[in-house]
Amino acid sequence: MGKSLIFSLFMQLILSVCLVAEGHRKYIIHPKVVGGYPVTIEEIPYQVSIRYREIHEGSGHVCGGSVISQRAVLSAAHCFVIKTQESLQYRDANIYIVVAGGNLINRSDQNTLEYPVQEIIGHPNYNKSTLENDIAMVFINGYIPWQSRTVRAVSLAETPPTEGQICLVSGWGKISKTNGTTRLQQAPVPVLNNRTCAAIYLAIAISQMCAGYLQGGIDACKGDSGGPLICSDQLSGIVSWGVGCADVGYPGVYTNVSYYIDWIRATNASFDYSVYSAMPNSAVQRLRNCNLLLINVVTLPVYLSTLVLY
Repeated sequence: MGKSLIFSLFMQLILSVCLVAEGHRKYIIHPKVVGGYPVTIEEIPYQVSIRYREIHEGSGHVCGGSVISQRAVLSAAHCFVIKTQESLQYRDANIYIVVAGGNLINRSDQNTLEYPVQEIIGHPNYNKSTLENDIAMVFINGYIPWQSRTVRAVSLAETPPTEGQICLVSGWGKISKTNGTTRLQQAPVPVLNNRTCAAIYLAIAISQMCAGYLQGGIDACKGDSGGPLICSDQLSGIVSWGVGCADVGYPGVYTNVSYYIDWIRATNASFDYSVYSAMPNSAVQRLRNCNLLLINVVTLPVYLSTLVLY
């Protein structure tokens, strides 16, 4: 590690301490995947877009998610929390829709599948201040056909990735655009030692982990929350938060999936897979034709001045 980078990290730590001491608590919202390259949904068929149901074409995108069963999607708790409430409270499931099988964020094709959300179960101990336990299960109203080329479940990692392992984070980013539509992006990021991560962010929970380059340039960002971090073809992390986007010295922070394996299995077992009511195609088309005002999302104050909920 070069002397300039060590000095930069040291100065950022000093600045962070000062900001916390002075009570600065402000989010800065940035674009999405940074430093990535375009991929097709066939390459990462587990990736989905979770959107507001009334405005789900493009601008309604809220967070990413990962398909883990025919009806279950894993995402981040902060995507669904009512941020103005002092107590922990999740939004109604019926305001969301899961869009799977598509490459473009604001254009559907013959492979695009849309599912209303039937139930959301966020972790009961999610902490809105530290973002600890930032994990949620989304139960869709419908069954994903496993014969689809563009929608498949991803297996869950039961052990955390190793330090230095190169993993892949994905989402709908700003780099590659075709005819005004934003394409799906993927970026490689190395897993960092938790001691290094804790030194950078002053503290980090055992259920969290960092991935990214200390020299910056590649990272997840706003809009990628809840999306997958894939290590050795398994879902190892959930995009959670970070300082800036691809900033020098600040890697992304992810929820460690292996830490929650028991919770994921118990939550999935609590869903009633027999309860299902198909949405008529005409109803889906009416949703597609809606053109309502974008729902404003109030940013959640946390302890670092440039903290970003991805």
